[in-house]
Amino acid sequence: MKQRQCSDCFGNQCPPDETHVRVYFLQQGSTACEAARFFCHYQTMRWLNVNGEPLKNWKRLAWSWVWYGN
Repeated sequence: MKQRQCSDCFGNQCPPDETHVRVYFLQQGSTACEAARFFCHYQTMRWLNVNGEPLKNWKRLAWSWVWYGN
């Protein structure tokens, strides 16, 4: 999938690199397994939200995934 820049993500790439997702999850006290589940879920959705619009901040979604569950 071709990388595209998010409009307001402070330099984060969307879609993010899977390694960056894993590191972020580990920094938040989660696991590499959860990072992989998150990445696969949004990869399947082509990094679009439920309205079909490109995600703007994958870290916000990842934070919610870690703290509130998917």
